[in-house]
Amino acid sequence: YYQHLNDHWDLDHPFERLLVDTAVAPDPLAVSWVNPNLRPGERRRVVTGIPGKTGIVYTLDRETGEFLWANPTTTQNVVNSIDGATGAVTENSEVVFSAEGQEVLTCPSYFGGKDWETGVYSPQTNAMYFPLRNTCARMLATTEAAGIYALATRNEIAPGTDQVGTIQAISAETGAMLWKYEQRSATMSLVGTAGGLLFGGDVNGRFRALDQETGEVLWEINLGSSVTGFPITYAVDGRQYVAVSTGSANSASAFRGLTPEIRPTAANILFVFALPD
Repeated sequence: YYQHLNDHWDLDHPFERLLVDTAVAPDPLAVSWVNPNLRPGERRRVVTGIPGKTGIVYTLDRETGEFLWANPTTTQNVVNSIDGATGAVTENSEVVFSAEGQEVLTCPSYFGGKDWETGVYSPQTNAMYFPLRNTCARMLATTEAAGIYALATRNEIAPGTDQVGTIQAISAETGAMLWKYEQRSATMSLVGTAGGLLFGGDVNGRFRALDQETGEVLWEINLGSSVTGFPITYAVDGRQYVAVSTGSANSASAFRGLTPEIRPTAANILFVFALPD
């Protein structure tokens, strides 16, 4: 379980792992860490995805645990390097706390990168789709009992952007980013359909459908309240529906602090939409 180095920053790794049978041919121009013993193009039964808040994609052979490749998606400064032959992770010693009163800037913040909001794998495109956030945090080691994990924290948007939310499409075969959608508001959970759509919402109350192939927004509605639930799709009597809930959530409140001009309500509502016949 080497991906989770320590818990200085609350960057835990409890999120969904995706089981995929695929050719494995990581693009050396797009992927940071690759096993040098991998034969490009060979088919593997892999476990892949973004398991933790660092936002790093890890792909392993799910039968042996062999490290195959890994690549960051959002700004991160916690992992310095990964040994391609073993998968051993080297952390950035400059952001490891060693004394009271020490202040560090860690990217991402403990809201991710990626957090509990779910991603999607599509067998039609052999691609993964993740709702991600461009966040960092200034953390101060403290002895104050009120500090969470004995840390005083101030969240920030990552340097070089003013867009908090992003959705990234990543090839399960090559690790390359196929497309990226960015916006000011933080993005939340996704659901995919066999018809080539992604449905997902954001902290600003927008719920939309995107094209899996291109990332183009095909449909959007303002629900008025932060979309904090997990969207689902189902069928009744041959008619397909998409359902999602809105309301308050700790992470949504934190992201609104990064974008104070965005002020949705916190109404708890279940919305159900029927797809066209």
